[in-house]
Amino acid sequence: MTSALAVGEYLWWQYEAGLILMFEAWMNIQWFLLHFFSVPELVRSLFAPFHRMRERKKQGFDPEDIFEVFVINILMRIVGAFVRLIFIIAGLGVQVIAFVLGFFVLSAALLSPVMIPALFIGGLWMIIF
Repeated sequence: MTSALAVGEYLWWQYEAGLILMFEAWMNIQWFLLHFFSVPELVRSLFAPFHRMRERKKQGFDPEDIFEVFVINILMRIVGAFVRLIFIIAGLGVQVIAFVLGFFVLSAALLSPVMIPALFIGGLWMIIF
């Protein structure tokens, strides 16, 4: 009788509490990776100058100086966007990998009560025959 209760409690934990805890851990990992790579912040500041580097216009009217400042500031924004895009792509790539691995771990947790006895019986079967 007590072994039947133990099996029942194990199955309740496996399919109720355990799955909820695993899902929460999976979502915590997703949240961590999103904020570790600062994806929302990088998207918000995508076209900001790289390391806030920019030229300032000198006093007076000088068309050459105005064009030089304009070109340098545009280049710094392009470099900043390029670097930020690399980190955004890397962060999202790691997040996709973590999502897929989490799905497989959750699937294995669902199947483990069936897989353990099946693998044990399969191993005995291979030993006997």
